[in-house]
Amino acid sequence: MRDSVYVESSSRAEMTDALRKAGLDQSADRLAYLQRLAEEDPDEKPIALESLRQLTAFLIDERELGEPEIGVSPDGVALAQWRDLGTGILAMEFLGSELIRFAGTSGPGGQNGESLRVSGALPKTRALQVVKPFLS
Repeated sequence: MRDSVYVESSSRAEMTDALRKAGLDQSADRLAYLQRLAEEDPDEKPIALESLRQLTAFLIDERELGEPEIGVSPDGVALAQWRDLGTGILAMEFLGSELIRFAGTSGPGGQNGESLRVSGALPKTRALQVVKPFLS
């Protein structure tokens, strides 16, 4: 695991640019779309700046995980979800502090074909240790 990237960007556009420079164009496009949507529709809440900063740093640090589906909660929290129907689903909420709330379900496994489930809220490094099996 690499040292964490600290995203010092003060604007949403700078964070989108940082994602593009890291080769994460799909994520940058999605964030730009969500921002435009929030600007055009008063019912749509923009991603809180600290949550967006945390998501951006995570995606750049952990780009080998691939690009997730990205959304925003009604409270303005950045959401990311990785899906691989063969191995499972992982969802993360970037709470704007050092904590990441996560929930994951593995694909069928074990002798009985049971799925494994995990959820919690931990700092990034610890959360990654818990959820890595759901992403491989």
